[in-house]
Amino acid sequence: MKSLHPLDSTLSEFRKDEVNFNLERYFQTVLDNKWRIALFVLTVLIASYLIINSLTPQYKATATVHIEKKESQVVDVQQLYGLDNDSEEYLATEFEVIRSRPLAEKVVNKLNLTSHPDFQKKESLADRVPGLESVKNKLLGLLGMGPEEIGDARVEGELARRELIKDYHKRLGVLPMRKTQLVDISFEAPSPSLARDVANEHAAAYIEADLEARLERTKTAASWLAGQVELLKTDLNRAEQQLADYIQQEGITDLNDIQVLNSQELKDLKTNLVQASAKLSEATIRRNQVQSARQDGTLESLPSVQADNVAQKLKLDVVLAQQKRAEAAKRYGPQHPKMLAATSDLNTASSGLRAQVNRIVETIEFEYNAALAEESDINRRISLAENRFFETNIKGGKFLELQREVESNKRLFDLFYNRAKETTETVDLQSAHARILTPAEDPLEPSKPKKAMLFLLAGLGSLLLSMLYYIMRELFNTGIRDGEDVDQRIGLPLLGSLPAIKKGVIRPIVLNSQDDNDRSKEGAIFKEAVNTVRTGLMLDRVDRPHSTIMVTSTIAGEGKSTIAGHLAYSYANVGRTLLIDCDLRTRGVSTMFGVNKTDMGLREVLSAEALLEQCVIGIDNNLDLLCANFTPLNPLKLISSPRFQSHIKEAAKKYNYVILDAPPVLPVSDPLVLAGYVDAVIYAIRARSTPYQHISRCMQSLQRVEAPVVGVVLNQLEMGGTYYSYYSYGNP
Repeated sequence: MKSLHPLDSTLSEFRKDEVNFNLERYFQTVLDNKWRIALFVLTVLIASYLIINSLTPQYKATATVHIEKKESQVVDVQQLYGLDNDSEEYLATEFEVIRSRPLAEKVVNKLNLTSHPDFQKKESLADRVPGLESVKNKLLGLLGMGPEEIGDARVEGELARRELIKDYHKRLGVLPMRKTQLVDISFEAPSPSLARDVANEHAAAYIEADLEARLERTKTAASWLAGQVELLKTDLNRAEQQLADYIQQEGITDLNDIQVLNSQELKDLKTNLVQASAKLSEATIRRNQVQSARQDGTLESLPSVQADNVAQKLKLDVVLAQQKRAEAAKRYGPQHPKMLAATSDLNTASSGLRAQVNRIVETIEFEYNAALAEESDINRRISLAENRFFETNIKGGKFLELQREVESNKRLFDLFYNRAKETTETVDLQSAHARILTPAEDPLEPSKPKKAMLFLLAGLGSLLLSMLYYIMRELFNTGIRDGEDVDQRIGLPLLGSLPAIKKGVIRPIVLNSQDDNDRSKEGAIFKEAVNTVRTGLMLDRVDRPHSTIMVTSTIAGEGKSTIAGHLAYSYANVGRTLLIDCDLRTRGVSTMFGVNKTDMGLREVLSAEALLEQCVIGIDNNLDLLCANFTPLNPLKLISSPRFQSHIKEAAKKYNYVILDAPPVLPVSDPLVLAGYVDAVIYAIRARSTPYQHISRCMQSLQRVEAPVVGVVLNQLEMGGTYYSYYSYGNP
């Protein structure tokens, strides 16, 4: 028969990060455990009271010291110390100096605190028990560890001294006042006078140590400055001698005038070079024109020829001679004297023109060579002038370098000489930069322990801690908490919730008569809760009530046998009921009812040695028990047999109701087989105990075999007063 509540749509793997934070639930958790919380708080308060009263009172005395950032000094030599009194780091450094170990050692030695009772090491067990130290030494001797191998007195004394300094620092307090130059130096001790003396002495030791340190720094600075003055004097003499030797070696008189003359000469030469370069460019152009015209045979058309008057006149003569010869050629023959004269005039004019053109070309070539030579000469002179200029600059640079070295050494010498004199004069003029503004006085009341505050903190802390414990236990509990969890995470109806009752109260209910147990308030409440489960089952199918019901759980120890027994009692009130112990491995119900293996039961029924009516045991009116009086080798094989199923059907015909106490689902497969024999399956879950992952796995197994799971019974649920008041309503 398929379940009316499919599990595959509701079951999901539970994860720790999916915790539903319900304030009301956690508040109720705190209320449910209020007496446990109160008991824990009361225990802590009592223990705190005893511990606080056993503590030794400590008195705190405080001395206020004023640390000046700027000092009134005759001569300011702070630069020699490397200190900046105007910075915030200066005060912070001074506060750490007050906390320093050498200062603490100075106070310890001055007040002889090593012999003070408050600083003495507590007496050990060996000191309190006579003869124990000798026994210890003998045992160490047997082990080959003599006293010399354990440690000498010097090391032990050093360790004791360090422990005392460590204890001293724990009691010392240095508290700067914000935005002031004041600092409180406090000390805690069991004695008010000791606290006062140490606080005042520590402040005085700080001022004294600062004066000593400043005096030592001044002496060190004076000594160092004196040495530096001697070194600087030697360097100055050496630099002056090097400068004098260089002047004599190079014959330097006035470098400035020489550099000016060289610079002016170089400037003039560069100006001439520009002009010569321009002339050379023009001559180069004319020369290039000549070369081009010579190749083309057009020298007469050169611009220089065109610009020459003589060449133009000769050219005109050539033209006139050509005209005369042309006119003579028209009239006379080649050998005519006039023709020969005209030809001679033309040749003379042409020769003159060629001669003039050649002179112009030679002039252009000469001018080009002259311009080229002039430019080369100027470049040579510039190179010489630059060499003289650079040589003069090098000499001047070396001279200036030596001169600057002399001046620098002189300034350093003067500075250190003056500082050395100032420092020497101020050795005995050091003044304290700190003073005790308010000396420490005897404290009238102990500073600690603050009993009221500690007692209050202990109470509040224990209260919060206990509440947090129960809230965290509730938050990270992976079990099913209540009916809301059953509905949200399992998706099945909650048939009922059985309250957590002591084991000695539940078991006698099924062993004794119901009337006797009804007198017990807890027993009556449990009975009413079981009746609620029975009512839920009957209302699940009103037209045809469930007649065969199986009770199972996830694992053992969830109370399924107890639920089955009490449910059988409840059904016995409305009809004949048979309770069958199907847990053949543990015999839970049989053991609960005190049935022995010698009694007749399933063994006789399955072996056909007796009838069902002969093997049942009468428990109460309308209630019989078929016990498991043997443990088979293979319980699953026996339960799966047709004979076992036929006996279940036979019992259903003879009884109105048959209740099966089945094994848990997780460890064995018996319940998956038994689920096919019944009309309804009740799944018992122990509240806040069984992990949801196991429940989900078992539910999925039941769903695969189509088990008719009708609902869940939440067992051993911690419930408040409202629940008990509800079930006790109407009881006398």
